[in-house]
Amino acid sequence: MHIIHSLFFKGVAPFRGFVQERVALARRTVEKNGPEALADWGRIWLFYGCRKSGEDFLYREEWPEYEKDLGGKFNMHCAFSREPPYKPDGSKIYVQDLVWKQREALADAIIKGKGYIYICGDAKNMSKSVEDTLARILGEAKGGSAEVEGAAEMKLLKERSRLMLDVWS
Repeated sequence: MHIIHSLFFKGVAPFRGFVQERVALARRTVEKNGPEALADWGRIWLFYGCRKSGEDFLYREEWPEYEKDLGGKFNMHCAFSREPPYKPDGSKIYVQDLVWKQREALADAIIKGKGYIYICGDAKNMSKSVEDTLARILGEAKGGSAEVEGAAEMKLLKERSRLMLDVWS
């Protein structure tokens, strides 16, 4: 099972609890069955965005430990919009840009791996941009467009509770 998470700033606290639970389960599993016991575990992706890494990067010290404890099954991608690196044209990098960079792996995890997506954060900007990017990724993966195949796949994910939103305006 693949689990994909896209979270933004304040929405990361509930996800932290989820990851802590997975870490506790991983420790028990490895203790009982050895390090190879996590081989068939699904991946957890966190796409985290905030303005500045030194000011509003929540739980910064904990994430690398979780990556280590979960034996490569947890990957974190960070977008700090008010600090370098920037795009070649000088514009800011946001969560949706990081999601796009991982498009092939994410499309595979969502479509073939039956992955789940959780989007937490600002409804007006971040959530809409991430959803639009996911629709584009899924549309292209299905051999079509974001507007037709991507929109249909996003609708199906929502209907099956595989795409869940915790957003605010």
